[in-house]
Amino acid sequence: LNTLMPPLVVEELRRNPPSAALPCHRYHRATIVQADLVGFTALCSGLQPYQVLMLVSDIFGMFDRLTDLHDVYKIETVGDAYIAGQAETPLTRRNSPLRVGQLGLDMVRGVHNW
Repeated sequence: LNTLMPPLVVEELRRNPPSAALPCHRYHRATIVQADLVGFTALCSGLQPYQVLMLVSDIFGMFDRLTDLHDVYKIETVGDAYIAGQAETPLTRRNSPLRVGQLGLDMVRGVHNW
C-alpha cells in the first residue's frame, strides 16, 4: 500500500476497522508540479524499447529522488508526464508552494544536466 498511497492515508486505513467506509478527503489548498518531457515522442522514435525504458527510468528516478529531498509526494506518472505535489493532511503533512516550486526548478536543472 505504501507505494500506492500517501503514508498518512495508509495509516488511516490501517486504523479503521475493515467494515468502516473508505475515507474521502477534500483539500482546500494544494500545490502541484507537472513535468512533461518535451520532444519525448520524437526522441523515442529512433530508440529501441529497452532504450526508452532506460531513459524514462533514469529521468523519473532522478525526479523520485528530488521529491524525497523536497518532501513532496509523487502523485503519478502518465506516459512521459510526472506529477507531484503537496496539500493538507492526509496527502502530506504540510503544503508548501515554495518547496514544490523548488522541486520544479531542481527537476529542470536535473534534466538540463542529464
